[in-house]
Amino acid sequence: MEYNNLTKDGILDDAVFEDIIDEQDPVTRVDKINALLDRAKELNKKDEVRRKLTAFQKLEREAQKKEAPAKVVPSTDNITAFDYPKTLSEYRCGCWIANENGVRTFNLFGEVLACYHPILIADRFVNAETGKEKVKLAFKKGAFWREITVDKAVIASSTKIVGLADYGVSVTSETAKNLVRFLADLENLNIDLIEPKTSTSKFGWVRDFSEFIPYGADIEFDSVTGFRDLVDAVKPNGSREKWYDLVLKLRSWRKKEIAVYMAASFGSVLLEPLKILPFIVNLWAETGKGKTVNLKVAASIWANPGEGKYITDPTGTDTAREVRNNILNHLPTMIDDLSKMRDRYGYDAVSDFVYTQCGGKGKDRSNKELTSREPTKWRNITLTNIERPLSTEHMKGGAVNRILDFEMEPTELFKEIKGNAVCKVIDNNYGFAGKEFIQAVLGMGFEEVARIQQEFYAQIETLSAGRKEEKQVLPLSVLLTADKIATDILFKDGVYMDPEELVDQLKDREDVSEYARAYEWLKSELAVQCNHFIKDDDIDYVNGELWGQVEGEFTYIYKSAFDRLCEQGNISPKGFLSWANSRGLIEATKGRFTKQKRIGGNPNQWCVCLKTSDEAEFMDVSDADLKNLPFE
Repeated sequence: MEYNNLTKDGILDDAVFEDIIDEQDPVTRVDKINALLDRAKELNKKDEVRRKLTAFQKLEREAQKKEAPAKVVPSTDNITAFDYPKTLSEYRCGCWIANENGVRTFNLFGEVLACYHPILIADRFVNAETGKEKVKLAFKKGAFWREITVDKAVIASSTKIVGLADYGVSVTSETAKNLVRFLADLENLNIDLIEPKTSTSKFGWVRDFSEFIPYGADIEFDSVTGFRDLVDAVKPNGSREKWYDLVLKLRSWRKKEIAVYMAASFGSVLLEPLKILPFIVNLWAETGKGKTVNLKVAASIWANPGEGKYITDPTGTDTAREVRNNILNHLPTMIDDLSKMRDRYGYDAVSDFVYTQCGGKGKDRSNKELTSREPTKWRNITLTNIERPLSTEHMKGGAVNRILDFEMEPTELFKEIKGNAVCKVIDNNYGFAGKEFIQAVLGMGFEEVARIQQEFYAQIETLSAGRKEEKQVLPLSVLLTADKIATDILFKDGVYMDPEELVDQLKDREDVSEYARAYEWLKSELAVQCNHFIKDDDIDYVNGELWGQVEGEFTYIYKSAFDRLCEQGNISPKGFLSWANSRGLIEATKGRFTKQKRIGGNPNQWCVCLKTSDEAEFMDVSDADLKNLPFE
């Protein structure tokens, strides 16, 4: 029968469906069904044809049951009768009976149940980064179909597939083996119908920077089940015009805080093509100045900024944070209020957090089979906020120079438009500017982006006269580049960030030196603990434990007391003394970093002789000199 010539009336004739049912060859039958559905689609009769075909297939199955005993294995020519709306045809299912009543087969001992409801493999994915396969399962409980994407290993193991029960699949330890068998048969019998698609589990650049996920044309996101809210948040929603109207008003205030966060949000996607390492942009100010609302504005560039969506909390586990970073990949990570981490876990946890975020790689971990898990990697910008500078005296230099700390103005940020009003708009309208920024970058080309970044880098070097640390200059050049692209192509309002204002807030080379900061901390701590030191040979000046003696511009500190101070300040004693010795900040016996000193009548002890003041700042003035001073 020629299905291409069927009319609107003729396509529903019983003879058409009897012709299909009479076809015994399973491949030819599927070809006929596909041809019929194609013609039905042309005639806008697809739903009617599908319903009638399902009815004839049901009659066929009932006839088969009457003709053969229940304990006889069904024909291997079966096809499913799920009526899943996203496939053009039903699947071959071998010896399985798969319909609205579930999935089952028969053997000599009776019925073998695989699932109580319809379930099938809707898609196969081959991950672009790992080469591993995932599958999208579709299942129907009640009136609606649901979908879930899982690793291929899940449906290949009776112990792992039981975990699908958490997502609504009716599978138990009793039916698990049968469900694994059914899905394996379904895949292998329909390789031609379930063709693999290229997928990714990470947002960001793919295919040599020709596409950006989730905006790629033919690459799908095989979402990670545990972070569904995050994955679903990254998309446009609401009114583009409402979002742009609000943001243009905010930008017109020319507030550094708003510009810096938005530039960091845009600039995150430039790190990978520019081959620049991850870094952190931190805004700090006392509470109530608008830090959280400002972060939500930056998040709305890409995604839903609502609570529990794109922005995350700092108190989660390290593993969860690494997986989240791995998914975001090149999109910015946004963490609100780091003081929660500091208060709960201490400054060491904050320092470890900085190292991990800026390292761009999670810890190596093994799985239950004692093999290495797929490593988590990312290259993006992390946006944070806290009540004080994120970099502290105790933080290692490698961490400090990856942080751009910007102090907010003392006044409330959102005065003309209140924070609640801002949130009301961006919670319902978001995700447009990010996609348009990607299109702008692709349109101008990465060579042009790199040229702009290099120009800003040179400008910053000139403005800072070479005093700023390179690892501070590079991140700022990225922010200025992103700001220029967004201003020129997206906003077109001429509101650019001021390089001079931002350069002043970069750290000098000595500021990011771990031992330079340790030296300043030690001098401060020794001043606080001055009652433990003899001064001007006055032993009575000491209150409590004796630590050493102040003599001129140097302080002699017992080595044991010095080591305790270093432990308190998270300082390497040997490393610091080597640094201080090379700069003439200690006096020491040749071949050592200490020298012997007799203190308070005690025998000679090895002491650290640290320069803690500069006597050149003071001078003795005679009476004759006083008479010659140029003032009364």
